[in-house]
Amino acid sequence: MTALVLSNARLPDGRIADISIDHGIITHIGSSDAADRVIDCKNRLCIPAAADMHVHMRDGVQAAKETWKTGTEAAAAGGVATVVDQPNTIPSMETAENFRQRADLAAKNSVCHFGINGSVTADADFLGLIEAGVLAFGEMFAAPSSYGNALTPDVIRDSLRILADHDMLVTVHAEEVLPGEVHSLEEHSRSRPVQGEAETIRLVQDLAPHGTKLHICHVSGTEAFGTIKDSFEVAPHHLFLSCEETTAENTFWKMNPPLRTKKERLALIQNFAKIPVIASDHAPHTIQEKSQPFSLAPSGVPGVETMLPLLMNAVTEQKITLGQLIGKTVTNPCRILRIPAPSLTPGSRADLAVYADTPVKISGESLHSRCGWTPYEGMDGVFPVTTVIGGIPAWHDGEFTSGGGQMWMNAGARQLRRKE
Repeated sequence: MTALVLSNARLPDGRIADISIDHGIITHIGSSDAADRVIDCKNRLCIPAAADMHVHMRDGVQAAKETWKTGTEAAAAGGVATVVDQPNTIPSMETAENFRQRADLAAKNSVCHFGINGSVTADADFLGLIEAGVLAFGEMFAAPSSYGNALTPDVIRDSLRILADHDMLVTVHAEEVLPGEVHSLEEHSRSRPVQGEAETIRLVQDLAPHGTKLHICHVSGTEAFGTIKDSFEVAPHHLFLSCEETTAENTFWKMNPPLRTKKERLALIQNFAKIPVIASDHAPHTIQEKSQPFSLAPSGVPGVETMLPLLMNAVTEQKITLGQLIGKTVTNPCRILRIPAPSLTPGSRADLAVYADTPVKISGESLHSRCGWTPYEGMDGVFPVTTVIGGIPAWHDGEFTSGGGQMWMNAGARQLRRKE
């Protein structure tokens, strides 16, 4: 018998069909035969589950902020099947041994697919990390941020030369940071200006040898769009929040790059079609840490669980299209990462999300990140009622089930594993 059937699912083209799943793969779309388990989707919309190529899962000495278990549960409850962990961890991903320990921790606790990026620093063991199985490298810090120090141009140039020779993707944190303390969201934005973001992107691209695969992280202003030669992402907080739409000293809306003006936020939305990828930059901190004075509070907000619900609500409000959402959260991230993208076709990996019919108010108390808060409090979101990951209903009826996730590695490491 078929292992799982999602019955009465509404496909993106409007058809109502049963989706049969066996051994983690979609085997048939149409009428179904007997199955070990049937989940009635009740004509709700079913789409491929997302890949979030920018998260910080913390854990270890930072477990009070987030763990692999709580972070990937949040991902599954938000319709995300794959997360890519950034390397500014403690310890950082500079060595193959550190990577293996983090991969083991993730494999034991993650309820979704995951990849782990390697660090780009003067001391990083690039070749050892590639062989060990990092998915990509970066975010490479061309500007300082929480738990990430800026690299010199020489280190950037030398690192990119090595990584280009090995056909590795490098993701880039590009900002210019002006001197001085900041005490409000607007001051924070002025200290890390949009113009500096564009200039730093140009600098990194000029330092990169021919053939380097660069992906620019969390672009916060449209000024940089014309500068970027390869791919880039925009974070939901830059689409849905601005420094003018809250109190001046709201540390819970503090992140890097900073929130911009409402005018710039609306410009991002108006240019939504030009954005290749939406990625959450899920970067949780504890309520206690974020409650410090503005200049001391760390930058970063949680977002992996709310990214798709916010975008799905924008679809229901006809501000964006469903095709745009799938392209920017499923197809393009997987293409850039060079991992297979799930789709609603027989033979595809069964990573699927079934969404509720109506939005609800987002509340930190109802979310699953360990940090326990959200910058999107009170905003509307359309959440999945079921998320299938690798053929397993990882999130259904308010409960989590693990077992469907796998680790994504770079192509060279995958080939090496197959030969072994």
